[in-house]
Amino acid sequence: MDVFERLARVTRKQNEEGELPDFVVPLLMRVAENPGDFAGREDLVETLVERVTEFEIYSNVCCEKIGFSLEDINSTLDLLRVGY
Repeated sequence: MDVFERLARVTRKQNEEGELPDFVVPLLMRVAENPGDFAGREDLVETLVERVTEFEIYSNVCCEKIGFSLEDINSTLDLLRVGY
């Protein structure tokens, strides 16, 4: 399974079983479903996989950051030039 397939799988899982918001799913799937558009930037896609996998809706609430926030995911999408 390549990084794009892993991104699609973890995005669906975190959206269905976790707390990943619906509105960010199309952006993540745009990356996952268009590997040719992101060729050569697999390292950033791998970062997205990690951030989506460890997404925590309350990551910035306490004094110690736990997991990754939506802001972390959006900053990586920005680096890939994928926006709303």
